[in-house]
Amino acid sequence: MKLRQDAAMGRRFAIGLGLLCSTMLAPAVLAQEAPAPAAPKATDAEIIVTGSRIKQNGFQAPTPVTVVGAEAMQSRAVTNVADALNETPLFRPLITPATQQAVGGNVGARILDLRGLGSTRTLVLVDGKRFVPSTTTGTVDVNLVPSMLVKRAEVVTGGASAAYGSDAVAGVVNFILDRTFTGFKASAQAGFSQRGDANSQNVQLAWGTKFADGAGHFVIGAEYDNATGMGDCYTRSWCPNEQLVGNTAGWNGLPASLRTGPAGTGTLSSGGLIVAASGPLRGIAFNPDGTYHNYNFGTIYGTNPSPLFTGGGEESSRNGFLDGILLMPPVERVVGFAHGDYEVSDALKLGMDLSYGQVRGMVIGSDARSTVTIRRDNAYLPGAVAAIMDANAITSFSLGRAFTDLKGSVNHSMNKTYRAVFSAEGRISSAIKWDAYYQYGRNEFRQDYSGNIVAARVANAADAVQVGSNIVCRINAVTVTDPNCVPVNLFGSGNISAAGKAYIAPSGYQAINTDQHVLAANLQADLFRLPGGMFSVAGGGEWRRDSMSGAADALSASNAFWSFNGKAISGTLEVTEGYLEGNAPVLADLPLVRKLELNGAIRRTHYNRSSPGLASSSLAVTTWKFGGVWEPFDMLRLRATRSRDIRAPNIAELYGPVTSGRTTVVDPANAGAQVQVTSYSGANPRLQAEKADTFTIGAVLSPRLPFARSLQLSVDYFSIRINGAIATLGAQTVVNRCNSGATEFCSFITRDSTNALTVVQDVLQNVNQQKVRGLDINLAYSTHTGPLGSVDVNLIATRYLEFSTRDSVGVTDRVCQTGYRPGTTTGVPCWIVDGNIGWNIGKVKLNLHGRYIPGGKFDVLMVGPEDPGYTATASNSVSSNRVAGRFYLDLGTTVKINDRFELFGVINNLMDKDPPMAASAQGATNQVYFDPIGRNFRIGARVKM
Repeated sequence: MKLRQDAAMGRRFAIGLGLLCSTMLAPAVLAQEAPAPAAPKATDAEIIVTGSRIKQNGFQAPTPVTVVGAEAMQSRAVTNVADALNETPLFRPLITPATQQAVGGNVGARILDLRGLGSTRTLVLVDGKRFVPSTTTGTVDVNLVPSMLVKRAEVVTGGASAAYGSDAVAGVVNFILDRTFTGFKASAQAGFSQRGDANSQNVQLAWGTKFADGAGHFVIGAEYDNATGMGDCYTRSWCPNEQLVGNTAGWNGLPASLRTGPAGTGTLSSGGLIVAASGPLRGIAFNPDGTYHNYNFGTIYGTNPSPLFTGGGEESSRNGFLDGILLMPPVERVVGFAHGDYEVSDALKLGMDLSYGQVRGMVIGSDARSTVTIRRDNAYLPGAVAAIMDANAITSFSLGRAFTDLKGSVNHSMNKTYRAVFSAEGRISSAIKWDAYYQYGRNEFRQDYSGNIVAARVANAADAVQVGSNIVCRINAVTVTDPNCVPVNLFGSGNISAAGKAYIAPSGYQAINTDQHVLAANLQADLFRLPGGMFSVAGGGEWRRDSMSGAADALSASNAFWSFNGKAISGTLEVTEGYLEGNAPVLADLPLVRKLELNGAIRRTHYNRSSPGLASSSLAVTTWKFGGVWEPFDMLRLRATRSRDIRAPNIAELYGPVTSGRTTVVDPANAGAQVQVTSYSGANPRLQAEKADTFTIGAVLSPRLPFARSLQLSVDYFSIRINGAIATLGAQTVVNRCNSGATEFCSFITRDSTNALTVVQDVLQNVNQQKVRGLDINLAYSTHTGPLGSVDVNLIATRYLEFSTRDSVGVTDRVCQTGYRPGTTTGVPCWIVDGNIGWNIGKVKLNLHGRYIPGGKFDVLMVGPEDPGYTATASNSVSSNRVAGRFYLDLGTTVKINDRFELFGVINNLMDKDPPMAASAQGATNQVYFDPIGRNFRIGARVKM
């Protein structure tokens, strides 16, 4: 439920609003425990959750705000605040350790993505201040925020650019740290799965004290987290059981794509497979000793004799497309934070924050794969095959090889962030407050990859010839073209020499440093009294300079590697902005108008963008919002907002890398043939600013009925429409839209002389329109049962109504899509429901948490037997276009030994549910939404003194 807690509220409101606030996170526990009923006290500490720059007693902002408290994380034994937020339906957990199987960059990063609109549209603040960008996309890795000292996280859902600044198109996440903590607290916990992997260890410490007779305060905290990750797809019985296998549409009455498995390969094998449509060499595969055997293809679907995937076959037990890719990478995290403040006088307070964080991660790419031409005079060609070629006048053939003997490339990343904030705040008078700060932040990112093959080098090294008594690369047989070339023997697994491996699979790197300077000041004033209260305004300005500089090896710069291919980024973004916000309590305490308040804000922002070698540019934009709250009587509050939000492309989007990778695409122009293509993704210097229109309207019901005095219910409708949205569509979507007649996409695809797809450019673009609509429904109920303790029930659900992208052909709406097939973008489920039942009895707290995602579509661009208009002869037909739903149940308990010490434990995925089948680049399921671990445990202890 979306709440704002008022400052200096009376006890009556503290109970009601405190209970309502507990629904902000399912499985939420109160951000602050509600006190027992009593008369209000003037000395009560302020708890202000406004979603506004104006902090005023009695004001509740019209924009819905979700609050996640520290107790919510403790009840789930969550050691990273991002994991707690990602359990709410408000976020799409697209970038987490569970989704980074073979992706380079910031390995292990946890990037928040409100409403599924993309992480670049979610503004992350710490105590209302910007945090230094800590990823190559200019977003914030929440790993680097000190979770130990997070008192609560406030999530403003809906456009908030006018009040908070650029990037807040989807909303704002503001982490409030406990700067007044006094004493010492610590926790330690360990986690592990029932299958012996997914191990983790976490230690957190914090200490705070006052000094100078209470005028000063100092807090320091540190945490260490180590997660060992999981093994590859073959460590889980469900994982190899589904891949998307191509068929000739309509062949044998079957559709163009089949979801089946385990799948074999039809164009390569781990020892080398001769790829031929017919003839005496077809199906010859090589053993480790160089001899050959007739390859067991398994079931070939369709008329293509050498399809990408087959049904079963000898390579299905260790498919090179899945082999080695970790289901979850190992991640190590270290964070330190210190805060000090000193009250110089009643009118001036000075403060300083220092923080450091580092995240170290490792991923393993899929086994490299290559198809090379082997000529008759190849020095390593087995004699038996040479004899067949001579007898049939064959001069060359294609050899498909999966380099399972070299394994996938290994990528190590290190991300370090330093941040210093110097702040001041004070009062000019009892009605005027001000604050200002300067921040310097620096992020240092580096990734190093080894064992990453270079396709051009493989072709050169495999083309080996005999010159005298030596075997050399053909390119060096007459004239030395590449003195480093080392010939390799691809016939049979394990025959590549160490020197050959070093040549065809060298190392590469990418390094990027980001520096940020921020200077900001805010002023808040109560100007005059209206019938409903004081008319208040807030205004301020901010100057910010973000600069990125980087380097990469020459092979990466030319996209020569099989995967990763990090790039140097150099660019500067300078932003100057000013805002004004006003709050008008128009009426109060009248019949049918217990409260009527209006709120509005406007912000003007100017951008300067530059990068070496490119023309600089500037941009000026205006954002605004308007909203109101109407309470006709005690039990009902109505609220609505309308806003215009504009987001300019950031440095990484304008001047960042364009990297290459491999993905699988179904080609509708060739009867649904399934092909592997090179896919380029990344920056586009031609990007323009995007405009967003946001509308929210909702109601909060708090009945004062004898049997339901603590019942709280809220329903909010949201709609965010982004015009000129900066987005990637996915290689498959680009191909489909071109085939459907959207000619603007055809320039992004490349075909060879046979009309086969070879390259898809999936770089960032200003798509015509992106839109998300839905409903948030929240329920909280609490009851005191006397000797049996108290029970709290909390439920939060989001019903997505639309999640679409519009282009010149029409609309692609990915609502209710829970599959994530290669080459596409993720959708959102129809529903996400998250709930919690907490039972407190004496010194024992029990917690039952549930999360439900209903069945959905595999891909909205495909048509299965369950869909209207299905025909097996269609190029987008699929054997099943449905993904089963899942309900996950978690059980936790906390035992309080004494006032200082408690033990806790949590069993996640209590029923040990495997994820549903949904063939993806991650294996057989969509790990954005579904749990790959299975039943797992967390146990630990906390101490507080």
